[in-house]
Amino acid sequence: MRVALSALDNGRYSVAAGCVGIIQACIDISVKYARTRHQFGRPIGSFQLVQEMIADMVVDYEAARYLVYRAGHLKNKGVRNTRETSIAKLFASEAAIRAANNAIQIHGGYGYSRDVPAERYWRDARVAAIYEGTTQIQKLIIGRETLGINAIVPS
Repeated sequence: MRVALSALDNGRYSVAAGCVGIIQACIDISVKYARTRHQFGRPIGSFQLVQEMIADMVVDYEAARYLVYRAGHLKNKGVRNTRETSIAKLFASEAAIRAANNAIQIHGGYGYSRDVPAERYWRDARVAAIYEGTTQIQKLIIGRETLGINAIVPS
């Protein structure tokens, strides 16, 4: 059982790290597009709400990255890291969905087409919130690890 649970932690860690990459990719394509796409005679990156969406992606990226680093640090030390890995997986997968949504929005109609990778990033992020334990399961794990009470199989 310990080996099986460790394998789940490893899988969740990998998903969280992959989501950090998705967020970075969303930032990269959004910044490039916001600098080059002009509307009303200026780059769309000069619009406040486009900057807000990019800022939100950057904040989520940094937070997700540090949560993954924290879980990885504990993992490298050989310390039990179920709670920290679930926190990283939960936050990073939800942040990747938000980043992909923002990337699609910034690209407008193009963002939803297969011509721009934003729609693929959204699909990749969305499934990341499902496999290796859904968002809801991660919350139950975090609650159990914090409270010491198992909501899935109450005693």
